[in-house]
Amino acid sequence: MKKLITLVSVVVLCGLAWLGAAQEKPGAGLTFAFIDHGDPADPFHAKIVLGWREAAAAFGASTVEYFCYGDVAKTVDYMYAAIAAGVDGIFVFSVDPQGLHPAVRTAVEKGIAVALMSSRDPVYGPEVVPFIGFDLVDQGYTLGKYIAGQLKSLGKTRDVHIAFFAEFIAPYSAMRRQGILKALDDAGITYIAPDTFGLGEDVAKIVDTIKSYLLAHPETDVIIGLGSLTTPGGYMALKALGYAPGRVLWYGFDLNPETLEGIKAGYGASNVDEVFNYGFLGFITVYLKAKYHFVVGDLPVATAMVDQSNVEEYIYWVEKGIK
Repeated sequence: MKKLITLVSVVVLCGLAWLGAAQEKPGAGLTFAFIDHGDPADPFHAKIVLGWREAAAAFGASTVEYFCYGDVAKTVDYMYAAIAAGVDGIFVFSVDPQGLHPAVRTAVEKGIAVALMSSRDPVYGPEVVPFIGFDLVDQGYTLGKYIAGQLKSLGKTRDVHIAFFAEFIAPYSAMRRQGILKALDDAGITYIAPDTFGLGEDVAKIVDTIKSYLLAHPETDVIIGLGSLTTPGGYMALKALGYAPGRVLWYGFDLNPETLEGIKAGYGASNVDEVFNYGFLGFITVYLKAKYHFVVGDLPVATAMVDQSNVEEYIYWVEKGIK
């Protein structure tokens, strides 16, 4: 009930803000920073940016954006740059919560509104630094539980060979992997899983590397992409090698046209979340704190599994660039 009241409050306050914007938008005069650890050309990050920009435009606020292109240290540097610039609020895609905390503490002590996604702050609770999204271990567990069901239906429960691929070896990939393997453990499935392979963000390289791995390891039963580029990269590698659906099971996270194509063809499934809402709700959260001293608290973002049984429901949203 508390969460419901919180969400209703957000909707009501935002509605009042828009109603009062006849002559001047309510965010005029405010400046907010968005710090993203990734690449804005990456489909996942591009949709977060879209949500952020649409919210900022609706409220008439000024924004500055920083992109780290996978360099975790830059997140901290950009955080201090935003603080020095005197912004009113900062929304951070955080993949190193421990390392970021001193900068978060500095911002909070200076009265700057802060909200995080991907990782919660290790010290401040939602009454100080709200979190947008859900726990990444839990997200991995959702996918792992689905994979366990698929493996059991095929009678593959012992010594399953699994290969994990990620854009970066980072907390987000480690947490998703941890959740997946915990779900398999809980389901009584034994597996052989080498360390995660970090492949970067060059899609051609991702595909070539996964192809090479599959050719070198014909015993592979499952490949899992831990990000929005390694997921479609896995399907593209299977297709390029001429693998029929089901020969190697394929799973991952997020949706883009190539991932959608692989799901429709029956190669596997993906866990998806409301990516657009990360950016949109991140802006709303720092805006309400900066403008009205109203703390929203943690805001959930829905996550779900997409496979052949429900993929048609998601096509429209992928085409519109929302998922």
